[in-house]
Amino acid sequence: MMNLLSSLYNLFFCASNNIAIHSRVNRIATVDGSEKIDGLVMKIEGNSARVCWSKGEKTQENIGNLVAIVD
Repeated sequence: MMNLLSSLYNLFFCASNNIAIHSRVNRIATVDGSEKIDGLVMKIEGNSARVCWSKGEKTQENIGNLVAIVD
């Protein structure tokens, strides 16, 4: 039972482990933002990341909304 609760807690409240500085990422569509593709993580502070998107746009993103691009 504790394993199930622990897994659910990690799923909803913990940052993704595969997001690191200089990783390529996509942002999933959320209520407050549309989907974005092909970003580069520049800085990570706590549960948020500074991401540079194509055409030089830079945004502060929640790490939980980012998905790493695997080549």
